[in-house]
Amino acid sequence: MSTRERIAKFVAFYSFKGGVGRSMALINTAGILVGRGFRVLVIDLDLEAPGLSYLNPSEPDAPAKPNGPDSRSGFVDLLFDAKQHGQNADLFTRSVEQLEAGYTQPYVVPDDLLEWRDGSLRIMPAGKLDGQYVQRLDELNLHGLYEGGLGEPLIRAFKKRFAEAGRYDFVLVDSRTGFSDEAGICTRDLADHLMILSGLNHQNIQGTCQFLRSLRLATDGRKTFQIILSPVPNGEDALVDQREETAKSAFEGAWEASVGPFLQIPYHPQLALTEVPHIFRRRRGYLFEAYRMLERQMLRMLGHDVPTFWRKIMKALEQRDYHAVLLDLRHLIRLDQGMEELTRFVHTIEFSWFRFGQTSRFGSQGITSPHAVPPLKDIIADEQGRDLFQFVVDHVRTTTIEIARFSRQLERIAPDLAERLFKRLAETEPANADLLGNYALFLSQRGEIDRAERYFNRAIEADPNDANHLGNYGQVLAGASRLPEAEEMLLAAWRQSRPNQIRLLAELYFSLWLVSRLRGQEAGCWEAGFKFLVQRVFKRGRWILLDRMLQQADGVLPPEELEYARALARAFQDAA
Repeated sequence: MSTRERIAKFVAFYSFKGGVGRSMALINTAGILVGRGFRVLVIDLDLEAPGLSYLNPSEPDAPAKPNGPDSRSGFVDLLFDAKQHGQNADLFTRSVEQLEAGYTQPYVVPDDLLEWRDGSLRIMPAGKLDGQYVQRLDELNLHGLYEGGLGEPLIRAFKKRFAEAGRYDFVLVDSRTGFSDEAGICTRDLADHLMILSGLNHQNIQGTCQFLRSLRLATDGRKTFQIILSPVPNGEDALVDQREETAKSAFEGAWEASVGPFLQIPYHPQLALTEVPHIFRRRRGYLFEAYRMLERQMLRMLGHDVPTFWRKIMKALEQRDYHAVLLDLRHLIRLDQGMEELTRFVHTIEFSWFRFGQTSRFGSQGITSPHAVPPLKDIIADEQGRDLFQFVVDHVRTTTIEIARFSRQLERIAPDLAERLFKRLAETEPANADLLGNYALFLSQRGEIDRAERYFNRAIEADPNDANHLGNYGQVLAGASRLPEAEEMLLAAWRQSRPNQIRLLAELYFSLWLVSRLRGQEAGCWEAGFKFLVQRVFKRGRWILLDRMLQQADGVLPPEELEYARALARAFQDAA
């Protein structure tokens, strides 16, 4: 049983001075996260000059209206209620769903931005922007709450409710500038990580240095952060390089440690002219790439990157903590190249050391013992392991060789999951003859001949010259006693087969011999061809459709000829 649940990470966006694009950096970063399928809550804690609170949740191009239908209670109202009512306040008595409904609002993200449809963005405004907002803010008196010893416990209770709600993956906080109480709350008490924006002029650099000194003293230098230079003008490369060196030296002196490398947001005139997040309008170009770099670096700083997730997943597999594996896979697949990593996960399970005893193959993947990766059958036998592989079946990419092999493993271990995977394969790759043919073969093994026929026909329509699918369909028809149709399909497969397909040709010769004998026809040519091929070298093993054809022969062929057919089948399956 896993003890590790997903806790939302709080990231504060801070700047010593305004005008550096802090709020826009936050909302654009949030939009990219949502596009990946993450659930994001944005909190506007710039309480004296709310900015994000004025974003219209349903019409990004239009500002929200104070006292209008889109004006909703927010942070100030929630804490003001807690100050007034103590343990009977909404913060402590209402469910997170109720808090979300009463103190946040959904923000519409354009559909074409959503790579994953399950992403969501909600905004908790600074407060209800009515005539009493300033009065409630004054009466809340955060400075007084902290002096009285109530502020920090209240803020930590607030963070705990939303971090452990299970409804968000990330909480992004827009901090007040300067040395205000709100800035201290955001950067010291709420933030797990900081995104610090600074201009390159003297005031910004010196102010950010003062902030870094204060942060180092307040957190013993343990707080992680990323510095973003913004806005950086184009066409002033030499001056920008000079100012960046000045800033780097000053910041490292203030923090008493290395603080690089910096990220940059280039200057763009539209940033001063609209509240609409840039990425909602344009998803290419230098500004979009800058915001995407912010988001990627933030994820890396939080340990939300492929190498970190992979190590955690392999460690959890070793400990048989399948719930933890599932939690991490849900995040991993949303990262760049994340879907390739899910295929890699399937590949790791399929070719684990348990099966091959190879101690070098996965040594770089974080596995620490020779039998660390449990076999698929053991994982699926566990209830949480079954949930894990249901997730894998529902999300793994369908166009890889590994998945074709994986589906065949599932047939033997978990037929219902195999059916789920095959159905998804057929829906996502409707013209892939191999996938359709494999699904048809699977259905025929389960006795669902009518459904199997439909998929065999689709496979043959997608590739009329594939001898394998034609041959399998013919054998299924023979097993269903539809002998004339079976003979027609087997002959079509024989005509399309190639000389180097020895195993397939042996199957076809035997099947045509058996069908001919069941119809009372001469079959010497097919018998001779089979005997010639069965003496050659080819990969022996299980012949999936053989037993059903032999069952149809029982009672039709004379006993001695039936025994002869079984002897020929044994010769096919075992060269000895």
